Amino acid sequence: MPDWAGWLNEEINRRGAIQPLIGVGCSPVLVSGTKKLFLKWIRSALRQKRIEVPDHNGPVRWSLAHSFFRINQNDVEEGTRQEPSEESPCFQAQGEEAPSCESS
Repeated sequence: MPDWAGWLNEEINRRGAIQPLIGVGCSPVLVSGTKKLFLKWIRSALRQKRIEVPDHNGPVRWSLAHSFFRINQNDVEEGTRQEPSEESPCFQAQGEEAPSCESS
């Protein structure tokens, strides 16, 4: 959902669920998490009215800024990125399914 882009970007960064990858001619990132965890984030955001489901069906048009999946480089260099755990609602716990991967 394009309307959820700002919220999603905020959540994955706040929860430390994003890592930069090495890319040639692009800025790929790894967004890690489980389906159950992402649905939990969505459920919570819907209840808090931070995001909403559209009233009607139709085509989805994406118009994201080039820097949508950027992370704070200082966090990477300083090693302050949040580590994964099921208790701290962030990303993939050990032994779970492989994470999703997006590139921009």
